[in-house]
Amino acid sequence: MDKEEELQNKEQEAPASRFDWIPRWGWVLIFLVPLLSSEFMFYMAGRKLSMILFPLAWVGFWVAMMWRSGWQILKKREENRE
Repeated sequence: MDKEEELQNKEQEAPASRFDWIPRWGWVLIFLVPLLSSEFMFYMAGRKLSMILFPLAWVGFWVAMMWRSGWQILKKREENRE
């Protein structure tokens, strides 16, 4: 039974390990660069409503993705510290 438990543990860890090489500052850049560039684009185009709505949708998208993945981006950092 130990081998079965180890195999299950490896299967559970596999999805999170694909992105372990990305440091926390990398995730911050992945989040902020598109957000800031779109805000600049909307500012230059004079789209004030889009400047308000897009950040709400962007943050909602990231919260939904992190919630669906079980907050792995934040959890792996806490596990590494322990």
